Amino acid sequence: MKKYIYLFILTLFSSSVLAEGFYGGIGYLKSDVDTHQYPTLTYTAFDDEDDGITIFGGYDFNERFGIEAGYNDLGDTTGTVTAGGGLTADKETTVTTLAGVLKSDPIAENIVLFVKAGLARINNDETLSTGVNVNKNTNNAFYGVGANFELPNGLIVRGLYENYGEDDGNTDVNAEGDPDRIEPSAMSLSLIKRF
Repeated sequence: MKKYIYLFILTLFSSSVLAEGFYGGIGYLKSDVDTHQYPTLTYTAFDDEDDGITIFGGYDFNERFGIEAGYNDLGDTTGTVTAGGGLTADKETTVTTLAGVLKSDPIAENIVLFVKAGLARINNDETLSTGVNVNKNTNNAFYGVGANFELPNGLIVRGLYENYGEDDGNTDVNAEGDPDRIEPSAMSLSLIKRF
């Protein structure tokens, strides 16, 4: 077993020095916040998907492994229920991430698949139509899968799916003090530049 672990570690860290270095990227994302819906309430409006932006930076130790930090603004979502004369909750969700990135050999010319996993901090900010604002921060493990396509000019186009896990929000219709629970995820298309 030790032999296989040693071989795996050697493979990760035996890549070309040319793959080392810092990079940064920015992109468009489509989010699905997946807000908890209470079965006892009637919703007259509900939208938990939006457009957003992702900004990230990282460092490649070699062509197999790197680390990456990111900020993801998942946009604004809303839900309106008939209770309370038409109570509306507007939600703003952001996620900050820190992850390790493990990359494959090129599967075709200039295309590399990768997985990433690490920690996500979900900020769930909800404002009710009554003027009450509630906020919840949750730390979670998260994962992502994607592909990088290297352009001839040295830029990289990235497609990525990330799932940030479930936050600690409210699932009890009678409870107060926390926003409704969410389980956010996002698909993004980004442009990356190496430095």
